[in-house]
Amino acid sequence: MVDLLAQSAGLNALLSNRTADTRDKRLHIGYGEAADRLNIPEKWLRERISTLPHRKFGKFVQFTEDDLRAISDMHFVNPGTKPQEDDRPATAALQPSMRSRKRF
Repeated sequence: MVDLLAQSAGLNALLSNRTADTRDKRLHIGYGEAADRLNIPEKWLRERISTLPHRKFGKFVQFTEDDLRAISDMHFVNPGTKPQEDDRPATAALQPSMRSRKRF
């Protein structure tokens, strides 16, 4: 009898681990869950949505797994490498206009 209980307890443990490991089957997630998954404030996502990959269904903004990975990759920093010339900020090339007004 004890062996049967041990076997059933082992089976229940296996089944509970299996259900815990299954991933969410939803194709898209909203702001709140995306912010939780990226470990950032939801407000940060909302303020920068025009520069981040996302899906839009009418007025509803949704994110996929690929979108979240792309957002994470966009903000990757490797401090041990020097930036290439193409990585220079665009503001470095700005110069004042020759037509600027003179101050009196």
